[in-house]
Amino acid sequence: MSKRTIITFSIVVFITSISLLNSIERTEFTLISFLYTSSFFSYLFLIKYQRNIKYQHLIFLSGIVYIISMIYEPLLSDDYYRFIWDGEITWAGFNPFDFKPEELLQQKCINKNAYLLNLYDFMSPLSQANYSIYPPINQIYFIIATALSDSIKINTFILKLLIVTTEIIGAIYLRKLLINLKIKTSRMWLLYLNPLWIIESVGNCHFEGVMISYLFIAIYFLSKYKMIVGSMFFAIAIQIKLIPFIFLPFFYRFLGLWRSTLFYSITIIIVMLLALIHLNLFNIENFFNSIKLYFEVFEFNSFILYNYIQYGIAETGWNLTKIYGPQLSKISIGIIVILSLYGQIDNWKKLFNRITIALFLYLLFSSTIHPWYILTMFAMSIFTNYSFPIFWTFIIFFSYIFYHFNDSSVIEFRLFVNLEYFLIISLFLYEIINKKSPIKFLRLN
Repeated sequence: MSKRTIITFSIVVFITSISLLNSIERTEFTLISFLYTSSFFSYLFLIKYQRNIKYQHLIFLSGIVYIISMIYEPLLSDDYYRFIWDGEITWAGFNPFDFKPEELLQQKCINKNAYLLNLYDFMSPLSQANYSIYPPINQIYFIIATALSDSIKINTFILKLLIVTTEIIGAIYLRKLLINLKIKTSRMWLLYLNPLWIIESVGNCHFEGVMISYLFIAIYFLSKYKMIVGSMFFAIAIQIKLIPFIFLPFFYRFLGLWRSTLFYSITIIIVMLLALIHLNLFNIENFFNSIKLYFEVFEFNSFILYNYIQYGIAETGWNLTKIYGPQLSKISIGIIVILSLYGQIDNWKKLFNRITIALFLYLLFSSTIHPWYILTMFAMSIFTNYSFPIFWTFIIFFSYIFYHFNDSSVIEFRLFVNLEYFLIISLFLYEIINKKSPIKFLRLN
């Protein structure tokens, strides 16, 4: 079979499978598995043969799948109902960090509004019962998306349009960053054609893609030693998602004392100023209480925590997530700090290697790992020789099997999780030891 035939077939399969994945419910696990497998392997073929595809054609292909993902309402996640809710109640004069959705139902302007009641009903019980967990810059996206309409479909489309616009700007700066670091620009297609990235960051409206885009802009300016501008965009990234805090320890060794002090100072000041948009002394505790849920209550697709919990149940008869979750978080923070202080970090390659490893270890110790949670690690890995994050973007999507059973203790789900981590940890160890991917076309050089 000729390369041209393989490329054409891969493009057709890629577009078709991405289109269908955006149009089916998350309970349809068998169909999801088949379509995602098809999209991922066609993606690998496109990456392998991308030298035979014109740059403009790759842009056109990514544009097609992005537009398709924008058209459909998210069916694999219900988070976007909370995004729209937060925007709408802000327009109604309420702060999403002051009131839980269930508390706002007592307000006449809310309980007599059919549109808001509809949004509330579509939200998960978890969202209904807790304060918002989405930082202030994230909230600005919600506010803009809900400014013009009382239609869920229209507001969702506007939200996706904002997400894609930010990601396009991020892609421009990623390309400039790759050129500046003397890394082949074709590495960007590892990210922007990846099915998990397309489905989760655009199709399902998750804001990891937006946060990563601001990180690319920040790192580009930091690579030019424009510390003030770089710090500003890094702070914006933090106010989308808090995960960039993990990056901070690594910049001390890399930038040196003076530059890192300047970077940290400006970043922290801007983070605090941006927080004032929505947060104050009276509601900041509500925000942190919502964050604590991820460490003390939730457990999904975890490896170390789940087995630790089972040990606790066997020993005490109690589910000790509230104790074990924070314990593991402290351990992961300690490991990350040690990793940031160990050895030299005197070039960008070493910096991205360390950050990728740190994010991987953070995820291993996490209590909750939804598929989109690994996108930050995956995005940082395109600057490295590691391919284990690429394959995790394939394997982790099968955690949607949970919605087939709707029970994380079902043996089929636990077997999947154990297999997932066995494969990924094995590949991680192989690549750490050999310092390269076993697959040539996925290597940096």
